[in-house]
Amino acid sequence: MKKFEIEQKYRILNPKKFRTLLGRMNARKIASGLERNELFDAGRMLLGKKCVLRLRRHGSGAARLTFKGPRLKGKYKKRVETELCVDYQGMKGVLKNIGFEVTASYSKMREEYALRDAHVTIDRLAGVGWFVEIEGPTAKIAAIEKKLGLKAEDREERTYLDLSQSRQGKRWGVGIDR
Repeated sequence: MKKFEIEQKYRILNPKKFRTLLGRMNARKIASGLERNELFDAGRMLLGKKCVLRLRRHGSGAARLTFKGPRLKGKYKKRVETELCVDYQGMKGVLKNIGFEVTASYSKMREEYALRDAHVTIDRLAGVGWFVEIEGPTAKIAAIEKKLGLKAEDREERTYLDLSQSRQGKRWGVGIDR
């Protein structure tokens, strides 16, 4: 069975406004803190297929290993996604032992909210700015986007890695959506 991730990211200027709006919508804050992301590849095998293997650690909690397939056509960003909770050090060791290496990494501050059938985050990428991401069914994304007053011109199509590396003057893979 394929699981799809459907999401949209938006650039914002005032995170306090969005926290207030999410509170009014009865969103439940489920996590906040520093999130570290490491991307793994073996000889650019995944990059060549426009796929990503990411090991993510949020605070000191359990890590998540995520495989993302190539971006699919649609109004919002859509990809096949497989994700599981893992032991961070153990999984990093397994990946290295089978030939995968860290090819890129980035960190951000993240607040996560549950909102019925959707997941909303408020993110701050140092030196780049603030963002809101909405993940869920297409109709839910559209409804939440409207309630939060987000417009098409607020959309940010670049990945956090692209944004982070463009700030640093580096590129991991031109035109690859992570």
